[in-house]
Parts: sequence; structure tokens; C-alpha cells
Amino acid sequence: MNTRTFLFLQGPASPFIRLLAEAVEKKGASVRHIGLCLGDMAFWWPRKGDFFSGRANDWRMYLKSYIRDHNVTDIVMLGDGRFPHATAAEIGVEDGIRVHVLEHGYLRPDWLTIEPDGMSAHSRFPRSPGEIEALAAGTPTIMPGGLYRSSFLTYALYDLAYHVPNVLLGWLVHRHYRTHGPVHPAVEYGGWIWKALTVAKRRREAKKMIDACLSPDANGHAHFFLFPLQLPGDYQIRSQSPGGDLLKLVDATIASFARHAPPGSRLLFKVHPIDNGLSRWAARIGDAAKRHGVADRVFVADGGSTDDLIRRSAGIVTVNSTVGLTAIGLGKPVIALGSAIYDVPGLTFQGSLAAFWQRPTPPDADLFDAFTRALAATTQVRGGFVGSEAIRAGVENVAERLLETEDRLPLVFRKPRGKTHFRYENELFSAG
Repeated sequence: MNTRTFLFLQGPASPFIRLLAEAVEKKGASVRHIGLCLGDMAFWWPRKGDFFSGRANDWRMYLKSYIRDHNVTDIVMLGDGRFPHATAAEIGVEDGIRVHVLEHGYLRPDWLTIEPDGMSAHSRFPRSPGEIEALAAGTPTIMPGGLYRSSFLTYALYDLAYHVPNVLLGWLVHRHYRTHGPVHPAVEYGGWIWKALTVAKRRREAKKMIDACLSPDANGHAHFFLFPLQLPGDYQIRSQSPGGDLLKLVDATIASFARHAPPGSRLLFKVHPIDNGLSRWAARIGDAAKRHGVADRVFVADGGSTDDLIRRSAGIVTVNSTVGLTAIGLGKPVIALGSAIYDVPGLTFQGSLAAFWQRPTPPDADLFDAFTRALAATTQVRGGFVGSEAIRAGVENVAERLLETEDRLPLVFRKPRGKTHFRYENELFSAG
């Protein structure tokens, strides 16, 4: 029998993973599921599945035995950063099991990512301009997004449906389970409530900070760099950035700016749209700017139009945010301090951060066009995790990709899952 057996692990907080399993099953494959917490089972219901309630140290052996006992050929999971998924990806690569990693799309909006092996530093997507152009040959132009409606309320309700059972009853069912988030869900919700209560004040303060940053200097110019902040608990920060700590990266960036940026330039940090407010970015960045002697040149805004700020900036400093791709598409210089799939010669600045402040260089528009076409043809499909239309399209498109027999990204592009080297780690964190 050549039937493929798909093992589904944790998915997004929505019905997406269950509907995807049903679509794969209808196309002739076998489906299994391992839940790690009550939230997983809530979104898998009414389907039956297996449940792991053991200790983290037992997960590897349990999973290897499960794969062997059930003839698993494919593993499907959301992201490869959280411990159970990183372990699953390692096992898959070691034992020849196909690993499919789902995430929000690299291209935004209305796209989902489906990658073999892993993302960012573990992605098979090539970093060579020549290889990217070869992948792009014959692929269609990317059409604009805006296909599906999104609702933050729906997202929030799904998130509650996932976490509330874990908080109320998890201690009875899976006492060894640890949430993949950096803080307890109740603490995170408290931050969101406070942000909702202070939305008008935050908007006023954001406008004030942006206006101050963009105010003309003595020569009538407003030369500034934009640093779009990511979520501190995101695995793109925790495992795919030098130091694994966004606050440390912010502090090191301000230190570099103070030493090397042109005297009249400014640095604007923009808070992520769904940041929970617990990081107190304004206070922390303000303290760092004072410590490095640039308090009058560093600004923080919790609001404003990201695209407008990109267009008006001299360049973008990012860790590995998809905002970097937006900026490249708008022709702006970008430097990526962490592992980013778009950190390619010709797209991002390849020199030091110190040099970037002085001589930011714009990306190659033709290479970016090839990059987006190659990316869409190999790792992206239309759809979303929230919203009925987005989920319906995403489920069908991802199911088709899962059942393909030929790899869209050849094994020759596979990268080891060992320790990641970060190009800017020494520059950012070495003494002196």
C-alpha cells in the first residue's frame, strides 16, 4: 500500500487544522492527530485523536515510536519553533519523514506558508540570486491581495476558545504541558484589555512621536530610519535572531546608531500592531536612548501607517519581520539582523550595521520580482487561518500542496537543523 499517513500536530487557534485534515482524508490519505493540550483537542473536535500528556523529556521517544507504529509518512504543524515541533522537524529530517510547516504567509496579505523541513534558517528556499531566478523562470506575476476579510474579534474569540480550557482544566489533564507563549494567557489578556482602554491616548502619543520624528531639521530635512518591532515572544525572535531577545537587539541597535549614524539622522521604533503592551517599549527604549546619549534622536510610536513610514524613511532595520519584504517591494534599503528568508544579496544590505547607517543601498527591483514569484511558486498559497472564505481557500490550496509527490524545493537546498549562525551577532554584542 502506498497510502500516505499524515500526522497533524498543533495548528492555529481556529478550525483550520481539522478542516485541512478532512480535506486531505477526502483526497485518499490517512490522517492521525496528537494533541498536547485541551485547546488542541477543542479545535480537533468532533474528530478523535491521540493525546500526549507526558513530560517534555519523553516527547522525542514517544513521537518516534508513534511514527513507527502508525506508518506516518508526513508531519503537519504550525511553525517549527516551539519545542514539540522543533523536535518533530528534527526527527522528520533524520528519518526521512516529510515535514510540512504551516505559518502566516511571507507574502501579505491573503497568503499562507507551507514549507518543507522548516522556516527561516531551516528553510530550503535558496539564498543565491541565480538559484532564485532559476526557480522564478516561467512563473506568473503576483497579483495584489485584499481577497479575504479579516476580523480581529474572530481572532480574539478563537484565541480564547483555545486558551481558556487550558487555563481552567489543563492542570487536571496535562499538568506537564507548558504553553509556547512567553507569558501566561491571563497576563496577556490583561495587557490587551489595558491597550483597549487606552487606545485613544496611544493614538495621540503615536501621532506626536511620528510628527516629532518627521519634523524638518535645520536644513529642512527629516532623515530617519525605521525599526518595526516584532512580538518579543515570537519564535522568529527567540530562535531566529542573535541573542534571542528583542530588548537586547533593540539596545544594541540604539548603541550602533549612536556611534555610527549621521549626526542629523533619527531612529523610529514602531510597535507591532498586535503587541500586548507588556513590554513597555516607550519606557525601555527611552531609557536605552538616554544611556547611549541619543534621547533626542530616538522615537517610539505605538500606531501610525507602517507603509507610509516606510516610504518616508531612509531605510529599514529589522530582525526578520515580513515588513522587510514590504519595504524591499517599495524600493527601500533593508538590513535584516536575524535569519530572514529574504536576506539575499541584491535584496538586503549585506555589510555591517555601522555601514548601513552611513550608506544604505536600495534593493534590485528585478531580483525582488523574481524572488516573490519564486516564493509564491514554492512555499506560498492563497488563504488564511481566520475567516470562513480565507480558511476555505487555504484548506483546499494547502491540501493540494500536501499531496503533491514532487518537492517544489529540491533536497539539495536542505539546510541542517543545528545551531544557527547569525551574521551580526559579533557586531551587535561584542564588547567595545
